[in-house]
Amino acid sequence: SGSAITLGADGNFFDITGVTTIDHITTTGWTAGSTVALQFDGSVTVTNNAAAPPAGTAAILLSASGNFAATANDTLTLVYDGATWRELARTVI
Repeated sequence: SGSAITLGADGNFFDITGVTTIDHITTTGWTAGSTVALQFDGSVTVTNNAAAPPAGTAAILLSASGNFAATANDTLTLVYDGATWRELARTVI
């Protein structure tokens, strides 16, 4: 994990390791309508609508406009709308 994460090029299910807060996700290689699922290995905070996305990244818009405090085995499913990543679903284990 990291402030701005880059997702791999293969598939759309990603294992998130580490405990650094996630503020943005890169947009390179993703088009509007792309869906990804993130599965967390530990405690990670995903920030809702973090300010000033670095070039080539987009903010994450979460349900209820609140941050997501993920723990091990939780999942977060997002869709890229061409400008931001938007939450579709989450599973809290």
